[in-house]
Amino acid sequence: MKIAILNTGSINNRKGAFNNVHERIKHLQEVTHIEVDVYLIRHYDSWVFRLLRDKKDVREDISIVDGVKYNNLWVTHKMTDYIITNRLKINDISCKSQLDQFVDIFKDYDLLSVHALPDMYLAYLVKLKYGIPFVTTWHGSDINVWPFVNKEGFKTTKLILENADFNFFVSKKLMIVSDQITTKGSKDFLYSGPADNYLNPPQNNKEFLRNKLNISSKYLVGFIGNMVAIKNVMILPDIFRMIQDNLHDVSFIVVGDGRLLYNLRKKIQEYNIQNVKYTGKLLPGEIPDVMNCLDLLLLPSLNEGMPRVTLEALSYGVPVVGSDVGGIPESIGVENCFKLDNDFVNNISSRAVEILEKGEKPKELSKEFSWDSTLKKEIDVYERIIKENMSLNLYNLIKK
Repeated sequence: MKIAILNTGSINNRKGAFNNVHERIKHLQEVTHIEVDVYLIRHYDSWVFRLLRDKKDVREDISIVDGVKYNNLWVTHKMTDYIITNRLKINDISCKSQLDQFVDIFKDYDLLSVHALPDMYLAYLVKLKYGIPFVTTWHGSDINVWPFVNKEGFKTTKLILENADFNFFVSKKLMIVSDQITTKGSKDFLYSGPADNYLNPPQNNKEFLRNKLNISSKYLVGFIGNMVAIKNVMILPDIFRMIQDNLHDVSFIVVGDGRLLYNLRKKIQEYNIQNVKYTGKLLPGEIPDVMNCLDLLLLPSLNEGMPRVTLEALSYGVPVVGSDVGGIPESIGVENCFKLDNDFVNNISSRAVEILEKGEKPKELSKEFSWDSTLKKEIDVYERIIKENMSLNLYNLIKK
């Protein structure tokens, strides 16, 4: 079985969905009877952007990340595409017109596994020309947000959902939301496991790590994520303040970077919240130590697919409280999730204080969130689809 895994993103700025796919690739490549090649659609700036940003145009054919070989498929980041797609929000995929050039690369594969809208559309083009089946995995915003930005986004998402040979969703809730776009197409959820860094017990004890971070309080509450609007980070100061008002000897730690970090720090300062530490963006290998320091993790997101940070927290025995969106309740339990209404800050803060005062520990992470379970489900689908496609090709050949 020879498959190609495709994703879209940047090697230099890896975030949640990219890291999740990367972990799946690493585990899938360990399966001996499957030949796996990995491709990454990457953008390079047109001369206009390079002039504005004073950046050099560096394009490499191959990138190696944690032993995984990525074959880079470069598309131009054009000013016109940027304006039409990101500003005017008329188009759905900024590089759509450039994807045809890659179709022939995939003519000899048995199946394509795709993870982002540009590579999903490319897989659709490959299927049209060569009849090669493709399986999608939808991760969150690609279902929750982008289809509803404009008509083109909805149309393309619907096209892919209905023409894919199978659609995986990272949470049950995301699969349900996809029915608002179309009820056609084969669908199922597919959970992932925690990153490999969290599969073994932490190497350093909590006291040592807290001393390293210069944290001496009894309780440490944290947030780990990107400082962007969809993560609802601007509500953190309100939660911090209420926890601080009801619990003595507590500190807070904020891990991550993004355009809202300055505003977040300013609001925390205005609220006079004490003992807040900011780490900025950390490498994936650095986050487990911070996670092991925590007594509680906050996740107040406006939207999610299946946030991997919840799985990583639970694997280290760290309780999580969050919003009642996406796959969050599926991982941390409905008793720890709250609606984003006027009572949200009070409800999530009260539950946080209760957990800390009682010393509650989270339930053990379900076996559904294991790589063994994920790979079995994934490979079973791949093998069935390839077998069905081979039978169909043989039938068509005989019929001729």
